[in-house]
Amino acid sequence: MLKKEKIVRIFSQLGLVLVMLCGVSSALVAQETTIVPEVKVIAKVQDNKILLRWGVTTPSGWLKANTYGYRIERYTIARGGVLLPTPERQLLTPTPMLPKPLEAWEGIADRDDYAAILAQALYGDTFEVEGMQEAGAIAQIVNKSKVIEQRFSFGLFAADMSFEAAKMAALGYEDNTIRPREEYLYKVMTAVPEELLKVGPGAVVIKSAKAAVLPSPIDLIAVPDDKIVILTWDYEMFSSLYTTYFVEKSENGTDFIRLGDKPIVNFNGASKSAAKRMRYVDTLSQNDKAYYYRVKGISPFGEESPPSEIIEARGIKKLKAHPQIINHTLESSGRVILEWEFLKEAEKQIKGFELNWAPKQDGPYKVVKSDLPPSSRKTSYDALSASNYFTITAIGKNEQKSKSLATFVQTVDSIPPAAPVGIVGVIDTLGIVTLQWQANVENDMLGYRVFRGNIEKEEVSQITNTPVQKNAFKDTVQINSLNREVFYQVVAVDKRHNMSDYSEKVKLTKPDVVPPSSPIFLDYKTRKDGVFLKWINSTSDDIDTHQLYRQNTATPEKGWVLLFKTDTVTSFVDKKVQPKLKYRYAIFAQDKNKLMSEPSTPITVVTQNSVLQKNLIKGFTAVADRNANKVILNWRKMPAEVVEVLIYKSKKEEKPVLWKQLSGTIHAVEDQSVSPNNIYVYQIKAMTANGSHSNLITKEITY
Repeated sequence: MLKKEKIVRIFSQLGLVLVMLCGVSSALVAQETTIVPEVKVIAKVQDNKILLRWGVTTPSGWLKANTYGYRIERYTIARGGVLLPTPERQLLTPTPMLPKPLEAWEGIADRDDYAAILAQALYGDTFEVEGMQEAGAIAQIVNKSKVIEQRFSFGLFAADMSFEAAKMAALGYEDNTIRPREEYLYKVMTAVPEELLKVGPGAVVIKSAKAAVLPSPIDLIAVPDDKIVILTWDYEMFSSLYTTYFVEKSENGTDFIRLGDKPIVNFNGASKSAAKRMRYVDTLSQNDKAYYYRVKGISPFGEESPPSEIIEARGIKKLKAHPQIINHTLESSGRVILEWEFLKEAEKQIKGFELNWAPKQDGPYKVVKSDLPPSSRKTSYDALSASNYFTITAIGKNEQKSKSLATFVQTVDSIPPAAPVGIVGVIDTLGIVTLQWQANVENDMLGYRVFRGNIEKEEVSQITNTPVQKNAFKDTVQINSLNREVFYQVVAVDKRHNMSDYSEKVKLTKPDVVPPSSPIFLDYKTRKDGVFLKWINSTSDDIDTHQLYRQNTATPEKGWVLLFKTDTVTSFVDKKVQPKLKYRYAIFAQDKNKLMSEPSTPITVVTQNSVLQKNLIKGFTAVADRNANKVILNWRKMPAEVVEVLIYKSKKEEKPVLWKQLSGTIHAVEDQSVSPNNIYVYQIKAMTANGSHSNLITKEITY
């Protein structure tokens, strides 16, 4: 077993705690607990070989893989830049890869601190990180429950920092059998039985090209302060290449030393608000001395990148003196004279002063005068607005700034703003009024007051308690009221509470949501030619139509049938009724907004018996064709209202029976059921659509 004292010393030197390591190895491990663990793998070409690095996304998956091992398959998918029709598979690990036994770690652990950490994570009896041994039984229980997570996190971090240790822990592999100009897909799988734990495989595609040179970290910037330098550089660009960084410092720009042995890790690289830059603070022993800095990235394969560009920085003495505005004077010309005070002995620390202006106390402020000399204590400004806030800023020789408190300067203003124009509005069916108008262009606008009236000639009343700042307003009115119109006016108000003239009055019409009054039936009569109906029209003044409906009470499921539409007529004869049937009638009024009234009180009518209509049948003849052994019956074409023709037949002195029931469109028929020496009697009757019928017409023929 590795000496516990060595592990404790390494942890102490690195200054690593669990909360920090939860975010490392972003290229290998999912930073949030996943429901199904899986393998994450990356690859790199190096000196005619390909290096693989992987890890499992959950502690439980990692523990099981340490027991059962990993398998690696390689698929050659292209050769000479041409895709192969069938990838060539090769199993690189006939026997699953397992972490090296404990005794194999002794040598590398003595010379490689990260190997020692990884060995302890794999085989240590305990795994307590400095700072985690809190007092109290509850704290100890919590710590023990997190031992697996600690081993997992520190083990993966150590594998990132040492590729040799990663290979020994079965988290890295060198493929020395590659060929030039080939492209491979590597698949890394655990040998854990699926019934024990299902772990998804990982894959990566890489070409056997010339090894790429690691890029230098970029955009290194130094922000000086009092005896400190804040260093920051781009993290996002190379987040997939570098897991940690080292900062190096020099006093002559040539000989650099590493600032500490512990790597710099991005704490929240996997969060939704991932940092885009790294940050490091270096403490200085003195100001105004030049120091030189550069940074190097460390890849997940433990490789060190070329250094970044060198930057120079030096500490700067904080500018502690503050200017203070002590007086302002408004002149009749509209100019203001501002005076301030500043320590005389601090003048040598500054380059001068700036005058800043804003329309509001919280800004934004803009520089309106610059390059005021260090000895100046007074200046003027003449581009005043209704409200003015001023600050004086002392500019240090090292670009530090020291700003005064804001001073308010208010000008005299008695000129009201212009009356609002372009007022438009609409009222919806819920009574919500939406008003809009053109915004005033005055710089000192406070807002607008809105006024409302119900009658065009009456004086409007204010409906806003305080000025509204937007050039829009919402109001609510009663829709179901007697007045159909509402009137609005708007007044503009500036910050001196000067009020403009009233805007032009705008008239808005309420939407029509009240249905018209119902018509009333006045009289009805059942007649031989149909049903006569009479009514009184609706008394509403916006009626578009009156609509008369009929329902057959014998078949109510067929609903109401529209019979008639009119705007002014007040009577109607329904001729399309059947005899001796009961009907219901109702009449509605509909206004111009398509609102329908309640129906009139329905009336129920029973129609008269069938009506005899003469002159429906004309030209009825019967002709005997003894050669063909038949009688031919003919009649003229029936009127359109005839829907059916009935023919009765009998021998003379016998009772007639219904012989044929024909469509009203037929006007001829043959009787081939005749015998000689008989007298036949034929009778014909026409039936109309409304149930009326013709009289019977009789013809005799001797055959």
